[in-house]
Amino acid sequence: MISDVKKEKIIRKGAEASLYYGHWFGKEVIFKYRIPKKYRNEELDNKIRTERTLNEARALIKVKNYGINVPQVFEIDSNNSTIIMKYIQGDKLKDILSDLDNDQKIKYFNEIGRVIATLHKNGHIHGDITTSNIIITPDEEIFLIDFGLHEYSDTIEDKSVDLHLLKRVLISSHGKDYDVCFNAFLNGYKSEYNKAGLSEYNGIIRNIEAIETRGRYIKSDKRL
Repeated sequence: MISDVKKEKIIRKGAEASLYYGHWFGKEVIFKYRIPKKYRNEELDNKIRTERTLNEARALIKVKNYGINVPQVFEIDSNNSTIIMKYIQGDKLKDILSDLDNDQKIKYFNEIGRVIATLHKNGHIHGDITTSNIIITPDEEIFLIDFGLHEYSDTIEDKSVDLHLLKRVLISSHGKDYDVCFNAFLNGYKSEYNKAGLSEYNGIIRNIEAIETRGRYIKSDKRL
C-alpha cells in the first residue's frame, strides 16, 4: 500500500498538496498528496481531492505521449489522493535563470514555447506556467511539472490566460530578463503552431493584451 511507504523528506507543503521525496520499489519518487480541507464536508472533500488527483495524473500520462518531458506516473492512489511519480533531478528554472547567459535563456525559452504550444494545440491548459514549475536537468533537458491546475480547453481565452500568467511571472520575478525570455518563448510558441498549420496564434497573442486591460494581476512567484 502507498500509505505503508516511508516518505523520507518533505519537499514542499502547499495549500492544496504536499510533496514528499522517497523511494518506491527501488525508484526515486515524489509522492504528491492532496491535503484534506476541514472546512469542506468530508464526502465532498474526498470527491474533490479524488477528481483532482485523477485529472492531474491522467494529464501527465496523456501529455507524455506528445513527447513532452513530464514526470512519469508510477501509481495513482485515489483513496489517499496521492500520485507517485518519478523524481526529476535538476534545478528549478526560477533558481538558475539569472545565472544563464542570453544564448541559454533564448534556447530554453524557445523550447518552452514549443512545449506549451504542443499542449495548447492538443487541448491542454497547464494552468500554472511559472519558472518554479520548469526543471532543467543536468543534461539540459526541460521538464514541465505540477499539473494540479490542468484543464482541457480549446478556447483562445484559456490559452491566452495560460501565457499571461507566464508573462506576469517573468515581469514580476525576473524583470531584467523579461524581454529576452518572453520574446524567445513567443518565437518557439509561434513556430510550433506554424508547423502544425494552425492559424490561431495571432488571436491568442492579441487576447493577452485584452486580458491585461481588464486589470488582472498576478503576484510575484514566491513558492519554494
